[in-house]
Amino acid sequence: MAAQDLPALAAALEQAAKLGPPGYGNWASIANDGAKAAKAGDLAAAKASCRTCHDQYKQKYKDQHRARKI
Repeated sequence: MAAQDLPALAAALEQAAKLGPPGYGNWASIANDGAKAAKAGDLAAAKASCRTCHDQYKQKYKDQHRARKI
């Protein structure tokens, strides 16, 4: 994200879409939306998808899965 490397961001979000734990129903769709935005060259929309996921799941993930190996 910091390098604004949209192809790398798209690839990372596609990988992240596969890593959502059970009970995180919107995780994959949010990540895939971000990947689609990154592929389209829309950095703002890609960032928005990251923010959406973090707002929705960050605390829950930290509480439940902090030690989870990826």
